[in-house]
Amino acid sequence: MGIVQRQTLHGAAWSYLGALLGFINIALLSPRIFTPGEIGVVQVLISFATILSQFSSLGFINVINRLFPYFRDIRERHNGFFALALSITLAGLLLALIFLKFYTPMFEENNIERSPLISEYSFYLPALLMITLLFNLFDNYSKVLYDAVLGTFLKEFIFRLINFAMIMLFWFGIIDFDGYMLGYLVSQGVPLIVITFIMVLRKEISLKYNFRYITPELRKQILLLSLFGTLTGLSGYILTTLDKMFINQYLGESQVGIYSIASYFAVLIMIPGRSVAKISIPFLAELWKKEDLKTVNDIYLRSSINQYAVGLLIFIGLMVNLGNIFRILPEEYGTSYAVIILIGLGNLVNVSAGINGVVLSTSALYRYQTWLMFILIGLFVISSLVFIPLMGITGAAIASMIANSIYNLLCVAVVGRKYNLWPYRISHIKMTIVAAVAFGAGALVPEMPLLPDLILRSALVTVIFTAGLYLWKLSDDMNNMVEAIIVQSGKLFRRD
Repeated sequence: MGIVQRQTLHGAAWSYLGALLGFINIALLSPRIFTPGEIGVVQVLISFATILSQFSSLGFINVINRLFPYFRDIRERHNGFFALALSITLAGLLLALIFLKFYTPMFEENNIERSPLISEYSFYLPALLMITLLFNLFDNYSKVLYDAVLGTFLKEFIFRLINFAMIMLFWFGIIDFDGYMLGYLVSQGVPLIVITFIMVLRKEISLKYNFRYITPELRKQILLLSLFGTLTGLSGYILTTLDKMFINQYLGESQVGIYSIASYFAVLIMIPGRSVAKISIPFLAELWKKEDLKTVNDIYLRSSINQYAVGLLIFIGLMVNLGNIFRILPEEYGTSYAVIILIGLGNLVNVSAGINGVVLSTSALYRYQTWLMFILIGLFVISSLVFIPLMGITGAAIASMIANSIYNLLCVAVVGRKYNLWPYRISHIKMTIVAAVAFGAGALVPEMPLLPDLILRSALVTVIFTAGLYLWKLSDDMNNMVEAIIVQSGKLFRRD
């Protein structure tokens, strides 16, 4: 098994374990323990810190992803690359803290009546910003050193495990909401401390500079990548967090909480794609450096087929269990049916494009991604301003679906036109047909008590969909996985 496949499996495993914890934290516990406003304040603050951290990174994440292969040299401690990255990041952090110093009073005043909790806890923003920014630096540096699993394990699993403990402490009255907010900050900070400690222990961190290594041409590339990386990264995070900011602006923190809980279910579709994209970045950067277009195409195509297969299964699983989801959630969340469906459809388009965004960002066409992002932000802002006042959180979901779908399809068109690399095949249509059959079968199951209903519908959909993919041979990787399970099961029965 190659390093990409191995890390993909390990990363996906931790992501799904984290998703299970996230489901417990967000879907089962939070709606019953916290008010929608208390959920909303956490979501708005972390969204704001995420957007600001992307800006304050000064685009250097893009430099790490694309140019690190030119610095890679273990004997020379990668020619001072980490010291350069850390210096740029700290400079960006200083600028962001200065901005917060002047902006926070205005932020508090704007939210004092509509979202008082956001104003009350806005003093956590500088710490959240610093943690987010530095963790992104260490995580991306670890990734280009061919360890993308460490950051996934810490952020997807450990963070949620600690957050689960904080929720339990709040539920049992051991801490109040002030204590929970402090605990949430701690749960964000622990992954940063651990990843820093491990990378220092591995001797992967060097604070020595090597300015002589940076030629005028390389300096030019760093500046361009930083500029476009800032714009692209900021745009990307805006598209995933601005919906909550708009909802808070128009509807208040309580509706942010309801929207966040509902959209979490649709985010499950994205988990395998995130793992693959994160792991693929350093390998694709090396392949573009070698101009190995054939291998790029193979990784691109496989990512599209496999991500679409898993994404479809999760999507139809959610659709047949919509009734069960809202039997679990409190009554005030009953208005968010459409949020799961619409954001789910947008995310399905996203995963169907495979690692298109990574292919584009690591290629010489990285500037196109920035221009496409600007178009999409304009579309997202306009659609949000139109639909949210008219349709509330459903309008926010419509805006998100439109933005996600158009952006990903435009990225596919650019890569296809420039490099003749296309992710879609007839197998995507066949998968959709299989998914429709599986959904139909799951939807015909008569309603039962919650747990048996949830188990039966999910199992039926999974068996029909997996069998259809296997018999129609729509994914080589999934067929190999199914055959390996069959072989191992046969050995187990023969042993008995």
